[in-house]
Amino acid sequence: MNIGIDARLFGTYHRGIGRYTEQLILGLSKIKDNNQYTLFLREKDSQQINLDKGKFKIVVADAKHYSIEEQMMMPWFIKQSKVDIMHFTHLNVPIFCPVPFAVTIHDLIVHHFPDSRATNLPNWKYKLKVMAYHIILKNAVKKARSIIAVSEFTKRDIVRHLGTDERKIKVCYPGVEKMILGTEKMQNTPQFSEMLSKKFGIKKQYLLYAGAAYPHKNLERLIDAYKIIRAKYNRNWQLVLVGREDEFYKRLKQYVAHAVDDEQALQDIIFTNHVTDKDLDGLYRGAKLFVFPSLYEGFGLPPLEASQRATAVACSQASSLPEIMSDSAYYFDPKDVESMARAINKAAGNHSINNELALRGIERAKQFSLDKMAQETSNIYESLFRKG
Repeated sequence: MNIGIDARLFGTYHRGIGRYTEQLILGLSKIKDNNQYTLFLREKDSQQINLDKGKFKIVVADAKHYSIEEQMMMPWFIKQSKVDIMHFTHLNVPIFCPVPFAVTIHDLIVHHFPDSRATNLPNWKYKLKVMAYHIILKNAVKKARSIIAVSEFTKRDIVRHLGTDERKIKVCYPGVEKMILGTEKMQNTPQFSEMLSKKFGIKKQYLLYAGAAYPHKNLERLIDAYKIIRAKYNRNWQLVLVGREDEFYKRLKQYVAHAVDDEQALQDIIFTNHVTDKDLDGLYRGAKLFVFPSLYEGFGLPPLEASQRATAVACSQASSLPEIMSDSAYYFDPKDVESMARAINKAAGNHSINNELALRGIERAKQFSLDKMAQETSNIYESLFRKG
């Protein structure tokens, strides 16, 4: 069976979807099956990926996602490649796909937050984008032979908001990549810690967030909670925010400049911009606590990545996060800044709680393996092929 995978959103530059696509391909490269895989990649990514050429074929598909070009060119690329079935790792499926396909739906974020603050486009362009999103999403779920949801929460969301038959939806949790440094030791070496310290200006124990700065990520409230932690609980911790600088991080920086009037606190809020996987691995390991205040997540990979590195997690009790993190996180109400500050202070400041969360997190992360993700996805391909 020749399976096509739309991997144009490959890699950490594309954040959660990019990480999912990358890890799926990595997982498929490690399991034993009789499939051939055709990966549709952008030119820049096709030069960097290194896989078994007997199992993986690369097709350069330089069609920008969410574009007219994508709608016109992807069906041609797919037809020329002679794949039996396709897997679209995001909802941007061409309206005319020439073969049966599965689609992964990560979340229904625009349904829950159709807010022009979540874009830097002019209002009229954003409205057009939302309209196009709904058309493409409805096409994807209607025509897909199988829908892959990344959590039970997302599956329920799809059924509730799109009226999709739940029998068509398979829940397949993303896997958590093994530690970059290839060791089970949970701590950074002194030399690596010193390098991170110099590179990012980390001089104290720190709280860590990694991810985008979209409005639903709720980072303004995290900044407000951080102010309370310093003033009310007298904690001299730094706050490290890891994410590629874009319009949303620029807005957050502006918020920090206006909301934080303590000069030392201002200096202790660190924006790293985009970091390498190796540096991110080290930042996870070195953190006192990983904080994830999001209002909505279809899955939420960063808390599990932190857990795998034995870093305790405090996170929002909203959406899919309790399903994914179970009893391995300390929860707070993401809309209540006092609740957030109280939880962070307790999870980071109480040694026994911090230790217990770290131990539970290690065990929880083991349940989300790349092998399991790849095998379950491969089974979906098999089922899809049999349906014809």
